[in-house]
Amino acid sequence: MQTTVDFLRHGEVTGGSYYLGSTDDLLSQSGWQQMHNTVANRCWDQIISSPLLRCSKFAHNISQQDNTPLIIEADWQEIHFGDWEGKTATQIDATELLLFYQDPVKYTPKNAEAFAEFIARINLAWEGLLKQHIGKHILVITHGGVIRALFALLLDLPINKLFNLQVDHASLTRFQYFQDKENAFIQLQFHNLNPNKSPLLS
Repeated sequence: MQTTVDFLRHGEVTGGSYYLGSTDDLLSQSGWQQMHNTVANRCWDQIISSPLLRCSKFAHNISQQDNTPLIIEADWQEIHFGDWEGKTATQIDATELLLFYQDPVKYTPKNAEAFAEFIARINLAWEGLLKQHIGKHILVITHGGVIRALFALLLDLPINKLFNLQVDHASLTRFQYFQDKENAFIQLQFHNLNPNKSPLLS
C-alpha cells in the first residue's frame, strides 16, 4: 500500500516578511500566482489545509476548480510565535533569534507554543492523515515550520538542524509512505520543488 503526500507551503502574504505564526494574513496577488504555478497540471484525491487564510482560501479555490474534496484541519497550522508575532527578524534580539534556531525546544519565544508541543501536534496530524487517507495521493496546504517538523518526525532529522532546511514560498515537498502487513517505510521523493524560482538561482 502506497500513500503519497505532497506538502505545499503557502505563497507570499500581504503583510510582508515577518514572523506570522498564527497571524492570519492573506495571500498577496503574487502569492496566489506562485501557488497556482506550483499546482498547475497536478491533481490529488484529497486536499487538506491549515485553517489560516493564507492556506485555506487557496485550498477552497482549487478544491472547487478541480472538484477535489477538501478538509480544513487545525493541527496543520503554523506554530504560534508568541511575543515574536508580527515582528521582523531585525526587531528581535539577535542572540535570542540565534538560540531559537539552534535549539527551538529550549529557547522557544516567550508566550509561544512550546516547540515540543508543536512537534507532537504535527505528529498527531500525520498519524490521522494516514489512518483516514491510506492509499491516496494527498495535498496538504500548510506552512514552513510544519514542513520542517515533518523532517524531524519522518526522517529523524535533529531538531537543531531543522532551520538548515530552506522551504520556499509555494514550494512542494513529497513524502511517500509504503506499508504492508508488518512493515512501514517512508521515503522523501523531493523537497522544495519550486517552479517560481529562477533557473539562474537554482
